[in-house]
Parts: sequence; C-alpha cells; structure tokens
Amino acid sequence: MSGPKVVRIVTRAEIIAICEGHLAQLEAAAAQWRRVVERNAVIDDTDVARVHARVEAMQALLASEKFEELQKRVPAEIAFLNADVEKRAQRAADEAVSARKRAQRSLAAARSVAGALRDRGFDVPPALSDPGAAPAEELQAAFVAAFAVLSPRDEQQLSRQQTDLAAALGAGEERRTLASWLDGQAPASQDPLDERLEHAISELAALQPAAAESFRERASELAGTQSSQKALLIDSLMLDLAGARRLASERHSVIGKIKAVAAQLRRLGGDTTLVALEDSYLETADLRHLHSVLGSAEAGLAQLQKERAAEAGRRALLEGLSKLGYDVRQGMETAWVQNGSIVLETPSRQGYGVELGGDPSGMVQLRTVSFGGAAVSSEADKLAETDFCSDLDKLRTEIARVGGDVKIVRALGIGATPVKRVSSPPAEEANHIHRRPNEISRSR
Repeated sequence: MSGPKVVRIVTRAEIIAICEGHLAQLEAAAAQWRRVVERNAVIDDTDVARVHARVEAMQALLASEKFEELQKRVPAEIAFLNADVEKRAQRAADEAVSARKRAQRSLAAARSVAGALRDRGFDVPPALSDPGAAPAEELQAAFVAAFAVLSPRDEQQLSRQQTDLAAALGAGEERRTLASWLDGQAPASQDPLDERLEHAISELAALQPAAAESFRERASELAGTQSSQKALLIDSLMLDLAGARRLASERHSVIGKIKAVAAQLRRLGGDTTLVALEDSYLETADLRHLHSVLGSAEAGLAQLQKERAAEAGRRALLEGLSKLGYDVRQGMETAWVQNGSIVLETPSRQGYGVELGGDPSGMVQLRTVSFGGAAVSSEADKLAETDFCSDLDKLRTEIARVGGDVKIVRALGIGATPVKRVSSPPAEEANHIHRRPNEISRSR
C-alpha cells in the first residue's frame, strides 16, 4: 500500500548521538564514583583499572557499531557504579569506626605506659603525657623509647650465646610487635548505642561530609551521658541520620545526572553553564534547587537532541529522494522548517509530486500530490501512488544501507483516500540544481 503514510525516521547520525549520550552518562558516573571513593580512601589502582576497562568496553561497542548492545549495557554499568559507591560508603564507615577504636586503644596504652614510667622513676615523654594531641609518628616513637627503658636490665645484658639460645627455645612462637601489643590492649568500653551512632555518622560523611558535621556535634553532646533518656535521644538522632543518609544518596544521584547532562550538552555544543558548577557548590546547595537545575538542563538537552534529530532526518530524506531523481532544491530544508512541509516533483510522472510534512524528530507524513494543471484522473492518481510505493521501498533500502531506518507508523492503501491537489509545482529558482547528498549538507 502506498497511500498517505506516517513514518518515523531514525538516522545513523541520531543512533550514534544516542550512543554517545549514553557513553557521556557512563563517563560522568565513573568520574563521580572515583571522586567519592578517592575522598574516602577506599580505592586502589586495581579498582581504577577495572572501572576504566568497563568504560573502554562500552567505547569499543560504539566503535564496532554494536549500538543496541551498548544501549542495553550502559544503564547496567551505571547502576553497578552507583551500587558500588553505596558499598564503599559502608566500608569507609567500618574503617572509620575501626580507626577510632585503634585510637582509643592507643590512648589507653599511652596512659598505662606513662604510669609505668612514673612508677619506675623515668621521665614521661610529652607524647605519652598528652597522647591525644601528639602526632601518630611521635606517639609511636615514644612507645618504642618507653619499651626500651622499661625492659629488664638483665635482658638488655644477655650475651650473644644466651640470645641465640633464647631464640632457639622460642622457635615457632609468635613474635609480638609493638603494633600487635597495641592491638591487644583492651579498648575503652564503648556503649553499643554510641558505636551504632558513630557508624551511621561515618557512613553519611562518606557520601556528604558537610552534612555529617551537625550530627557529630549532636552526638558529642550525648557522649558520656548516663541519662535514662539517652537511648531515646540516640534513637531520635538515628532517625534523623537515616533521613539525611537517604538525602545524601539522592544528592549523589542528582549530582551524577547533572554532570552527565553537562557532558552531553558540551558534546553537542549547547549551553555549558552546568560545566562551571563546582563540586563544593553541588555538595552543599539546596537539594530542591539541584532538582530544578537538573530539570531545566534535561529540558534544554532534550530540545537540542530533538533539533539535531530533526536536522538529521530532513537531511536523510532529502538526500535519499535526491538520489532517486526527485527535484531537491537548495534551501528546501529551511523551507520545510519554516512552512512545516515541502513538495518535491516526482521524476517519473509529470504533474505529480510528493509532499513531506511534519517534524522528522517525531513523525513525518509522506503523500502523493498532483498539481493544479494536471488532468484529474483516479487511474492516473493510482499509478502515481504506485510509483511512489516503489520509490519508498528504495528510499528505505538506501537509508538502511547507511545505518538508519524508516519505520512505517501508519499507512493507507492505494486509492483509499483522494490524492491531494496542490496549486502548482514548486517555483523554478535561479539556483535550482539536482545536488549530490554532500552538496545538500554544505548548503545548510
């Protein structure tokens, strides 16, 4: 059937643009992933290499023109990166809690060693007198020095033979280092509620450091409290933390989307205002404002993508019809945009043509038309529609050959509706030429 038809044009350029947009989103997600995990020191070179390999694998799909596979796999890759950020945020919180426990053990050990030094009449190094204020390296050195002076003198004066004998007798036994001794010190007792609160704050800090500060202050006010209401106060604080944690995850997602849209706008040559947004601003800006920024940016990107798809669709149709001998003239792309439709004279049947109308980023209507001067004949109309049926098949084949597609959305049979009559064929112009496709592109 080749009466009036509504078609959807999908060009190779549009498909590639869609795939490049997917890659831009993935690359932005990978950059967001790296920024968060590096800030929390839960990453190594192997992790970076693996994520880089994932991105390269998607780039290889585009290079090998596996467009459908790329569009299926990229969303899964982005989901993986987002889930990995969540897991590493928990890991960072676990490590932060462990570090605090080690620090508490170190402080307790420092107090114990300082007391032993005083009891034996030795001077106490400043690092052991005030271990909370001492750098880790200085405190470690103070421990080593204290152990040296606290060791029994007779042990320090052992002969080489005695030392070797002691080593032989102790063969197979674990040698205890200063680090293992410190780890073995009993930590200061900590309320399980306090530990649960500390972990929740650390997990929030892994995603949004600025949001965690106020919770640390509130937790400090509760630290050491023996009030009967302490459990209730901590439960209330934990509820607030859970809400803040959800908002931090949402913020992470929104920031990732903003960066992805910014990357696509930059690639398409659109508004690059988003590119200038600093990470520090994104981390602290009102979340509702960020959603508004994202919405406006996505709308701008969608409009730009629509315009580019329409340009590519018009160009593909006109180039294809020009190859089939239709009367394609300079400026017809512009006329189509301005008037909503254009008419091309058919090469095989005088007095007839084809009308192209609509927005190629959406739907295009193609229909046979006859010019006012032609004799009205239903048989001639059917023959003209039949000719266009054959030409449409050739057009679809040509567009498919270069990687595009013409999808028929709706079609009427030959003779199902009267052929549209138009006043006259397009007026002759001084620059009227049958141009090759590259010439059509250069005229834009």
